[in-house]
Amino acid sequence: MTASRGTGAPPVPATQPMNILSIDLEDWNQLAYRRFTGELPPATAHNLQRQVESLLAILRETKTRATFFVLGRTAEDNPAMVKQIASAGHEIASHGYGHKLVHTLSHEQFAEDTKRSKQLLEDLTGRKVNGYRAAEFSINRSCLWALEVLAELGLTYDSSIFPVRHRRYGISDFYPSPARYRLPNGQSIAELPLATVSWLGTAWPLAGGGYFRLLPKFVLKAGMRRLSRQQRSAVTYLHPCEFDPKRLEIFETIRPKDAIALCRTAIFGFHQNLGRGSIPAKMRSMLSSFRFGTCAEFLEGAELSERRELLPAAR
Repeated sequence: MTASRGTGAPPVPATQPMNILSIDLEDWNQLAYRRFTGELPPATAHNLQRQVESLLAILRETKTRATFFVLGRTAEDNPAMVKQIASAGHEIASHGYGHKLVHTLSHEQFAEDTKRSKQLLEDLTGRKVNGYRAAEFSINRSCLWALEVLAELGLTYDSSIFPVRHRRYGISDFYPSPARYRLPNGQSIAELPLATVSWLGTAWPLAGGGYFRLLPKFVLKAGMRRLSRQQRSAVTYLHPCEFDPKRLEIFETIRPKDAIALCRTAIFGFHQNLGRGSIPAKMRSMLSSFRFGTCAEFLEGAELSERRELLPAAR
């Protein structure tokens, strides 16, 4: 049995493990502004709409469904867009409401932010929201309690943990494959960690975003083939801004006040555009070569191992 991907593309063997394609739906201009000012301005709907249309066109072309982890603030500013994505058959999940780093929040603040987002998305789509992804993968070793909060709120899976060593995020010794965890509060949750490959004793990120932009296509496909041979599923992520046919213009958003701020802003803008034009072609190639679906589709067919401990350090 095989699955077709795209016009004229060879069929993808159904014996391949199903991988997960996920999109963090957020407004790049809005979050870039907050990065430099600390304030969250109104959304730039025209930029985001153009980016989402480009992304949805590729998903239609390749007959692929994705999970969209939607930021609550973005959904509030663009309700018609969220309904459009859901009506196209994609899964809607929560990215929190205000793009706040989980490890900076109290239990109560995290629960309120997540509950607000979940309720908003369910009201917009008329469908239950089952999944969550933290802003900037910010569930780390210090706040694994967040998984208990998610389960208490009725969420059945999380995809926030990146099993890598990184200065801003990651739990380097976290189990790298999807699994179900029994939590200290007696509930359970499935964790879908972002994709990594092991090489020379180190876990290397493969999942998406900047890694998809900067790594050559042959490296990405070699990593995917390696996971496929191991019967491991890759959890990947991208952002709408990576599909914008126009250059991301940081100076549309930020007005630096001095030379140092100007340099910092220019460097950030350069980095965010680096390799971005390669994303559509890479994605078409990946989606035609490997099986991809939503988190919900993956969980429906997966037999997850059950693990009783998140980490030795969390005992």
